[in-house]
Amino acid sequence: MKVKRRNKLLKYLEFYKLNYGFRQPYQVLIDATFCHHALSKKIKINDQITNYLDAEVKFITTRCCIMETESLGPAFSKTTFVLKSFAIHRCSHSEDKISGSQCIKSLAPQSRYIVATQDKSLQNWCRRHPGQPVLYFHGVTPVFEAPSDATKTSVNIQMEKQLNNLGTLKVEPKEAQSVKKKRKKKNPNPLSCLKKKRKPQLNPTANNPEKSEKKKRPRIKIPQHVKEELKLSS
Repeated sequence: MKVKRRNKLLKYLEFYKLNYGFRQPYQVLIDATFCHHALSKKIKINDQITNYLDAEVKFITTRCCIMETESLGPAFSKTTFVLKSFAIHRCSHSEDKISGSQCIKSLAPQSRYIVATQDKSLQNWCRRHPGQPVLYFHGVTPVFEAPSDATKTSVNIQMEKQLNNLGTLKVEPKEAQSVKKKRKKKNPNPLSCLKKKRKPQLNPTANNPEKSEKKKRPRIKIPQHVKEELKLSS
C-alpha cells in the first residue's frame, strides 16, 4: 500500500475512534455481494482485509444474508460456504424473511460495525447515516471510504454543543460568587479582649534628685504700691 493511501486510512480510522468509539478488533459486517465479488477476483477476505486495516478484525455476517444466498441456488453455493465461515450475528429475523441488506440496516446502527458490501444502494444508505463506515472492493483493491458529509456534519454539531456547554460552565463560577454565603463571624481572640496594662509613668525627678533641688521656686510678684511703701519706710 502506498504511503499516501495508508495515511488516509489511518486518518479515517482515527476519526471513527475519536468520534464514535470504534476499537479493535474492528467488526466487519459482510454481505453476500462482498463475498461473491471476492470469490470472482480470487481474493482471500481474511488475509486481504486484515492486512489492509493492519489491525485485529472480527468478520461477521447474519443469518438473513446466508438464507438469502442459499435461496439463489447452486450457482452461489461457494458464496454461501464462505459466508458460513464467518461468525454469525443471530438477528431476530429468523422467522421473517427479509433481504440481507434490510437485516444489515437494522443491525448496523446498534453496534460499531464496518459494513462490507458491493451493493450500491446499501453503500448509499451507509453514507446517509452518521457514524456508519463502509468498506468495498474497487477491483481487487479494498477501499475504506472517507467519512461521509452526513457523518462530518453530525460530528460538527456535537462539537458545537460541547463548546457551548464549556462556555456555560465558565460563566457559572462568576455567578456563583455573587451568591456566596456570608462567612460566620469568628469568635474574637480571648487574648485581644484583655484590658491593656498601663505602663507606670516614670518620675524623672525621682531618678534625678539634683534636678529636683534645682527646680526654681515660683516668683511672687509684688504690687507696685507695696514697693513704694517699703521704700518710704526704709
